[in-house]
Order: sequence, then C-alpha cells, then structure tokens
Amino acid sequence: MDNKFSISRTWRIACIDFYKWIINSRMVVVAAMIVFVWSFAVTPLMEISREMNSPLNFIEPFIAVFNSRVLCLVTPAVYIFLISDHPHLDRNSLFVLHRVNKREWVLGQFIFFILSAFSFMGIIFLFSLIPNCMNAFVANGWSLVVTKYGVYNPERAYSFAASLIKEELYNQIAPYQAAATSFFLNFLYMLTLAVILLLFHVLNLRKIGVPVSISIIAVGSALGILNSQGMWYFPMAHTMIHLHYTKHLKEPIMDLRSSFLYNGIIISAILIFSLIRVKHTNFLNIDDNE
Repeated sequence: MDNKFSISRTWRIACIDFYKWIINSRMVVVAAMIVFVWSFAVTPLMEISREMNSPLNFIEPFIAVFNSRVLCLVTPAVYIFLISDHPHLDRNSLFVLHRVNKREWVLGQFIFFILSAFSFMGIIFLFSLIPNCMNAFVANGWSLVVTKYGVYNPERAYSFAASLIKEELYNQIAPYQAAATSFFLNFLYMLTLAVILLLFHVLNLRKIGVPVSISIIAVGSALGILNSQGMWYFPMAHTMIHLHYTKHLKEPIMDLRSSFLYNGIIISAILIFSLIRVKHTNFLNIDDNE
C-alpha cells in the first residue's frame, strides 16, 4: 500500500462507487418515488391551479415536495434504501484496499455520498418541475394559487392541496430563495444520513447503520408532525423552511443559518472521526455486501 495521499485515487474510488450505484437494480425505486411525489404534491397543486384558472410559479411544486411533513419522511427513507449497501465493500474490494490509503477510501466514500445525494436531489427537482412546466411563470414571486386560494375558497382553505405551501413559508421568503434553501438543506440532510452509514462501517458495525438512520428519520418526522421543540435536535426539522417561522412575525423561530451550521457541524465531526478511526478498522471483519 502506498501511504502517500492521492487525490486521483480518492476520486477514482468515488467514481467507481457512483457508477455501481447508478446501475444498481434498486434504482427502479426512484421511478416509484417520482410517481408518488407527482400524485402527492405536484398534481394537487396543479388541480387547484386549474380550478382558479391561474398559473403556478414553476418552482412551487418542488418547494411543496420538500415542505410536506409526509414527504419529509418518504424522500430520505428512499435515499437510505438506495445507499443502504454503501460504503460498498465486498471481498474483491480488499484488493483495492491493499493499493490505497484507508483515508483515501473514507474520503472517496464521502465524495460518493456527495455525488449520490446531489443526484438524488437533482432528480426530484427536475421531475417535480416537468408536469407543470407548460402552465407556469418564472418571476420570483408566489402565485395567487398559493397565496389566495384559501381567500377565494374559504371552505377549502385548509384542504391538503391548499396547505402544501404554508403561510409561514410564503409570507417570509421569496420562491427562488425558498427553492435553493430547501434544495441544499435537504441535500445536507441526505449527506448527514449517509455519513452515519460511513461511521458505523468504520466502526465495524455496518448492520447498525441503516436502523440508526431510519430511526433518526422516523423520530425526527414524528416530532415535526407534533411540532415538538425536540424536533430541532433532529435534522428533519432543519430542512423544512416553514418550521423556522411564524405566520406573520419576521423574527424566525430558528435562523436558517443555524440549520446549515447544524448539518455542517454533524457532517464534519463524523467525517473527521471516521478519518481518525479508520486506521484501526479491520476490513476483514466486515460482512460481504454482495
């Protein structure tokens, strides 16, 4: 093994794992998730848009997806399912580990998680926009569908479709800023869950990683639905912009910058610990993933 650190080897490890991930048969679940997202968030918005005969902002369906307290449980769970056998280490990988530095392997896995989380978010972003792209506007302002549907239809003001984008969101932040913030906070959420898998892999406790990640998703989502103050201890609440604000007061309940910092600290701490701990990891004790 060459003890000299190599960026090219690190990048090659990440690219190989990303390619294996892309061609994995599990990716068919993404298609099912897209259909679910369409039926659960995109279609309801389009229906009330047609009812009002008023267009949506093209970015609003995506914002609705990642500010739904139901989909906040589904999307990270699907991502965990897709990466549940990563870091991918089978018996053949031991030949690779003999030729690379262990820290290169950890960083390679981290880069792979960045690529996979960004790709996952990108797919949701793209496919949430497609269904309504022909009946939408692009200005950085909220549509009448989002802001006035409840005023024009008071008997349906609290219907599911009308509640997808809440007052706490559209009264406080512009659509483009909301979309970018939602994208990157959820990207960091996925990355946080991924590095937890990496941590348990380095600790030779790979089988515990997925249950821990699923528990974090489930408990965080439950506390978010209950609007408990304990939700801020879990990453889920930090991804949902409307939870950061009240309906009318400009002063936030939780500063959005604090949510970025929360995820950044957790990811950095786990990565640093993994880089230190990996030199003691005995990869011969890790079960074959295949």
